[in-house]
Formats: sequence, structure tokens, C-alpha cells
Amino acid sequence: MTSWFQDLGALRAWAAEARPVFICGQERSGTSALQLALSQHPALFAVPHVYETFIFREPRSLLAEPPRQMMQAYLRGEDNLQALRRRLAALAAPNGGDPAALSDEDLIRAFFAFAAEQVYPGQRPLEKTPSHVHCLPRLFQAFPKARVLACVREPTEVVDSYRRRLQREQALGKPAEVWGWLDQTDEQLIGQFRRVDRALAEGAKLAPGQIFQVPYGWLTADPEAAMTALCEFIGEPYDAAVMAPKAAWRDRVDERLGRPIGTASAPRPSTLTEEASAVLRKETWGLTRRWRVPGPMMPSGGTA
Repeated sequence: MTSWFQDLGALRAWAAEARPVFICGQERSGTSALQLALSQHPALFAVPHVYETFIFREPRSLLAEPPRQMMQAYLRGEDNLQALRRRLAALAAPNGGDPAALSDEDLIRAFFAFAAEQVYPGQRPLEKTPSHVHCLPRLFQAFPKARVLACVREPTEVVDSYRRRLQREQALGKPAEVWGWLDQTDEQLIGQFRRVDRALAEGAKLAPGQIFQVPYGWLTADPEAAMTALCEFIGEPYDAAVMAPKAAWRDRVDERLGRPIGTASAPRPSTLTEEASAVLRKETWGLTRRWRVPGPMMPSGGTA
């Protein structure tokens, strides 16, 4: 075993100095496209798909049977997951060898340490789960030097995106457990927007300058300039590979993910009525104004 897994002290020392990059934020705001782009940067984990691990929300899923599918896929297979579990048992040896005795934060640290050692050697951790925006205190407790890219988008565009995705999933005949998360009312989505906005504001107070707000419109209007700024933020040189589409990669849900980031699709009529759009704009005008500004977030509520 490497020194990272000699004992919990070594693992925590590794995590204290690690500089992982986490993508989170409002769903349907470009998190998948951004993760696919950054996974092609030679310095970052070459994650082959847009797996959402939920590791900060459900760290004990690492120990569950059956294992969470996306966690296992992120580690590139069952063999690696089982190898990680053996490492966890060794770390828990002073407590009888039961990994369940480990803290949530140590399970999370071990997950990324193992991935950095065995799955994506020589690369910095990269992970994307939108709902991790609600786990920022735990994220920075586990990795104090982390860099977070928080994707946001005009609320009317998010709601329209939810409606289109829901229609596609239902048209494909998929069961409700697949598309249920998309089946939300405008009022429910407004509440979601406000919770994300609060989580980002609280995160900025906790880790000033370590969260970069990534507006969807900014990212897609001039993606090369945006990706250059994001690479600078995470401390890596810009690499043109981030602008290339995934070779021979197709997504069954959104074929745009197989194109270069920012590639525009043909204009389509909105699924929202003028009345619904007006209500959304009225209810979200404050956060909409904040969400249009890119940059590292500061405790004042603004960006650097």
C-alpha cells in the first residue's frame, strides 16, 4: 500500500494537501458539459462519462450492497471497488477492521485517494454531482484546498430544460423512477433555485475565493475564454483538449454532449407560456442578477 493508506493520519495528510476539482450547482446548468470538457485536460481525472457519485451526500454507499452503480463506474469496475473496500478495512484495523467504524469524511477521502492512486494515476481528482452544492461544508472539511466550479443558469432556461428532458425521457418509455426527479412544478423549482443560491452564499463565507460561479450563458457564449479562466482558477494551464468533443461518444439523452462545449443548437420555442415566464422572472429576479456574474465567490455575496 502507498503511504496514503498506511493509517488515517497519512490519508488525512494527503487530503489536506490535495487540490481536487468538484463541479456542482444547479441541475440542467451545464455541469455535464463542463465535466466532459475538463476530463480531457491531462492534469485531471479522465472520467469516461458523466458519473454522479453522490459521495458527499451518501458516503456510506461505498459499503452498501448492491453498490451504487455510478460510484462503481467512477472507479472503473467492481474489482476496483472491492480493492478499495479492502483498503478501508485495513484503515479500520484499530477498530476491529470494520470500515463502518470510519467517519464519513474519511470514507470520502479514501474514495478519492484510491482513485488518484489506482484508477487515474498521476492526475488530480475531478468529480461532478450537482447536488453536492448542498454539501460544501463537508466538502471543504475533507479537502480544504479544493476548488469548486458552481454552475448556474437563468431560471427560465432551467425550467425549460427540465420540461424538455422530461418529455424526452417519457417519450422513450422510461419508468417513472428514471424521470421522477424532473417532474417538478414551477414552484418546486423556484424553491430549488433559492436553496442553491443560499448554499453558494454560505459556501463563499466558508471558503472565500474557492468557489467559482459558472453562469451557463457565460460558459457557452465564448467557451474558449471561459475555459481559459476556469483553468487559471484551478491552477492548471489551459489545454486545447478541453474544447474537443468526446471522440465517438454519444449520449442517449442529450446528443449535444457529444459536441464541443458551447456548440449552439437550433433555436426552439420555449415550453413555457409567457405568463409562466413572467412569474419565474418575478420570483427569481434577485438570484438571476447574481447568477449572471462569473468569477470566484466572496463572502460579500459578489465575485472577485
